[in-house]
Amino acid sequence: MDLPLAASASSRDARRLLSRLPLGLLGRRYVQMAIVAAGIVGLAFAYYFQARSIPTTSEGDSQALQAWSMLHGNTLLRGWSLSDVSFYTTELPEYALVEMVRGLNTWTVPTAAAISYFGQVLLAAFLAKGRATGREGWVRALIAVGIMLAPPLGAPTALLMASPDHVGTHVPLLLIYLVLDRARPRWWLPIVIMVMLTWATVADPLVIYEGALPIAAVCALRMYRRRGHWRGQLYDLSLAAGAALSAGAARVILKVIQDAGGFYVRTPIAAFGTPDQISASLWAKIGNVLLVYGADFFGTVLGPSAWVALLHLIGVGLVFWALAAVIRRFLVQHDQIAQMLAVAFVVVLAAYVVGVKPDSNEIVGLLPIGAVLAGRVLGGQVIERRLVPVLAVVFVAFAVFLGANATWPAQVNPNLRVAFWLERHHLTYGLAGYWNATAMTVESGGNVRVRPVRTYQASIVTTNVQTDSSWYDPNHHYANFVIWTPGERCGDVCLTRWGLKTAFGPPASVMNVGKYQILIYHWNLLTSVTEVTWCGNPWVWKAEGTPTTNLHCTGISGTALVPGSAAKPRSMTWTQ
Repeated sequence: MDLPLAASASSRDARRLLSRLPLGLLGRRYVQMAIVAAGIVGLAFAYYFQARSIPTTSEGDSQALQAWSMLHGNTLLRGWSLSDVSFYTTELPEYALVEMVRGLNTWTVPTAAAISYFGQVLLAAFLAKGRATGREGWVRALIAVGIMLAPPLGAPTALLMASPDHVGTHVPLLLIYLVLDRARPRWWLPIVIMVMLTWATVADPLVIYEGALPIAAVCALRMYRRRGHWRGQLYDLSLAAGAALSAGAARVILKVIQDAGGFYVRTPIAAFGTPDQISASLWAKIGNVLLVYGADFFGTVLGPSAWVALLHLIGVGLVFWALAAVIRRFLVQHDQIAQMLAVAFVVVLAAYVVGVKPDSNEIVGLLPIGAVLAGRVLGGQVIERRLVPVLAVVFVAFAVFLGANATWPAQVNPNLRVAFWLERHHLTYGLAGYWNATAMTVESGGNVRVRPVRTYQASIVTTNVQTDSSWYDPNHHYANFVIWTPGERCGDVCLTRWGLKTAFGPPASVMNVGKYQILIYHWNLLTSVTEVTWCGNPWVWKAEGTPTTNLHCTGISGTALVPGSAAKPRSMTWTQ
């Protein structure tokens, strides 16, 4: 036999033998699908157990109560005043579905938060893969998944899996980009994208900057590049117009809901910082960008947690490598999704750096957007540069981290002990500071209802953010206790001993439960609770200025309360 023929026969025999081995099964499509399915299920459970490692807070529990209200017939959330983000069309329905299955309890928020993060990772994998097949498709998807796979325990988990707070917004946002990527250009696609953008923007105006603006900008660029050639221009024009119209349509829908007696949502506050403000907070904001990726090593002692953060820097490096590659070839780039994601990334990052809000939740979108960008742009380059084995090792390390995170003990909000004590003593309706009230209500499954209040001068007041006005109606509710934390140093913005004594007088009895004191009264405290509004403050439960008489912060009507004036906080009026 000739040598070439012998070699060919030997090669065929080797391949045949390999196909009979268990390793050869990996090449079978049905085996690959089974592995992916098992990985997806494992990922969902891992995120659920990791989300339970963070105690719930009143911010996440507020959305749980809103969904609970919707689930029990209040679909328009009548009487509710929300923050500047409604979550009405995205997370709230998700929370309602979770509550339909599991009820309202201490695991409601972790379950919904884990579903939201899991949905992001899954959609990021599909969007990063794009239309690539074979090895490149796998590498693209796994790069995106690897960057998002294992948020470290502690602050990163609290940021990404503790409450909606812009995190869940990126599930519909990635879905919009996925539809735009996979659907063939047809006359109806711009209409579908506009409807989806409107749906997501009603829930969170951040979609305007991460979705509508990038889509419109890239479509305008594509039209400019094809100037003089009108064929195909109508599609890009329609897509850009639909993206632009979605912001206005969302605002109209919110106004219609409010006019119909539904919830009120505050207008988002956006402002540029002064040069001094920008420079003073720059390093803190850089740390928050790293925190989003689990790579914030600032201030950590060299040890396991520091090494985990440093390993996550690989993901940060991949993201900015991909971003630079897209920007360098932006005018000749043919991947419109990569262009749109790059625009979204730059807009969010730039707005964060020059803005006045230093909160890390404002930039959580950098994680899924950056992960998709890295996978989509770098998949081929990673293969060409033979970096797949290196990234595979990193991916396995992150998978091990995720497994370790999932075994961490579940943490229950310490307020649960107080809620059980109250229930045992038949104290079922009362008042507390914001950070305790809503959490206690959810932790008890609604058996004990505690409503948020705060001190203003010599009054106990509530404010129209994340509350239902009907909670404070003395004709329907009887509040006879206050939960107070002795020694809490927060000035005038929480419950103070002086404020409680002045507004309610001495309690009939005082009980100590852990670090809290339960002040029990023999009359309805709601008759002495008034409602005030702090307009222009990003979080009114911490506002230190004076409120206004403009209940819903619309326009410029209303007289501001100034120190020494005779004006009093605006009180709610009920039919006696």
